[in-house]
Amino acid sequence: MERLELVHNIIKKNPAVRFNDIMRISKLKNGTLTHYISKLENMEKISVERTPRITRFYDKSVPKKEAEICKQLTRPTVKHIIMLLLKEKVMTHTEIGDSLKKSPATISVCLSELFEKNIIEKTYDIPSNKYSLKNPTLIRGVLNVYYPDISARLIDNTVELLDF
Repeated sequence: MERLELVHNIIKKNPAVRFNDIMRISKLKNGTLTHYISKLENMEKISVERTPRITRFYDKSVPKKEAEICKQLTRPTVKHIIMLLLKEKVMTHTEIGDSLKKSPATISVCLSELFEKNIIEKTYDIPSNKYSLKNPTLIRGVLNVYYPDISARLIDNTVELLDF
C-alpha cells in the first residue's frame, strides 16, 4: 500500500486521531508523515483541527457534529462518562464520580466541557443536577460507524467502563 493511502486510511478509521498516533501506527518518521498529511490536506481529502498543543485529523466525510463526538471519545474520562450515560440514561454528578472512581473536580471539568459542546444536558433538580446525553441516537450512530468494537460491547451490555 502506498504511504499516502496508508496515512489516509489511518485517518479514515480513526477520526480525531493525533499526529503522534498516526506516526506510531504508520511507523513513518516525523518529516515523512508531515509531507503526506500536507499532501492529503492540499488534495482536500482530510480536515485538520489545530489547537494549541493538539492537532487532530479527520476524513472530509465526517460531519462536524460527529467529529466533535469522536474528539470527545478520544479522551478516556470523557468517553467513560458518555458510555455511562448511554447505559444509565440519567445520573447525578456524584453517581458519575462514584461509578468512575474519579475526583469531583475531574468529573466537573469533563461535564462542563460536554455541556459546553452540547453533547449532554443538565436538568436542574434538588438536591443535585441530573445529567443525560442530548442526542443518544447520534452518539450510538457515531459508535456504530467509527468504533464498532465498543458499540458491539455496549449492545451486548458487556461494557466494562475501564476496559477500553
